[in-house]
Amino acid sequence: MKSLFTAEKIKELHKSGETSVEISPQSTIITPEARDVAKKLGLKIIDVAVSIEPRKSSGSLAGSRPDNLQDIKKAVRAKLPAGHQNSALLDQLIEKALKELQHQDAAGPSFEREKAPNGVVLVRGSSVKPGKFDGAGGKPIGLTDVIGSADNSSIAAGYMQWENCSFPWTLNYDEIDVVLEGELHITCGNKTHIGKPGDVFFIPKGAAIEFGSPGKVRFVYVTYPADWSAQ
Repeated sequence: MKSLFTAEKIKELHKSGETSVEISPQSTIITPEARDVAKKLGLKIIDVAVSIEPRKSSGSLAGSRPDNLQDIKKAVRAKLPAGHQNSALLDQLIEKALKELQHQDAAGPSFEREKAPNGVVLVRGSSVKPGKFDGAGGKPIGLTDVIGSADNSSIAAGYMQWENCSFPWTLNYDEIDVVLEGELHITCGNKTHIGKPGDVFFIPKGAAIEFGSPGKVRFVYVTYPADWSAQ
């Protein structure tokens, strides 16, 4: 589930002396008020998903921890009591931890995209790797947002996929689903509507439904407004 970035958070960062903050639209929703407050306080908001070069949306270690292994080891040693350091064992443990973190990061949502100077965005559908959607009661539902408010868009788009499961959902936004693979089952009351590759669903705001599929399904969703998970 996405985290919410509010005006209060912006004020806290400014108070602590920060002059900029990086956010990812794949994992964070920033409110319009927060953006307004940041502008007034002179705190720059950097949307990390708006790179012009093709990139991975997540799964990168850059910016989250030092790239230089020696710097990491030095920082860890500085935290340990003098005389209680086994250098060889410490190096081994740090390298093992980094490999595990890289594996965890690689398991997150990612995709390749290009953005032109005029705002046109291209997402490579074949590169999309789903993350986990936590709003389905623990069901193994994959979800990756690829277009959102960080692109100055009033609508959002992304990919969802799962296999042989279902979950109830009430929409607080309008949604269009375009089926790419398998069958998408949407149950309304006592009737189940079945969409197949090339079919399009429109689900209006306020609809209480059940998403499901008897096998593997993959589809593109488009929502309005863009910050659908904050509605």
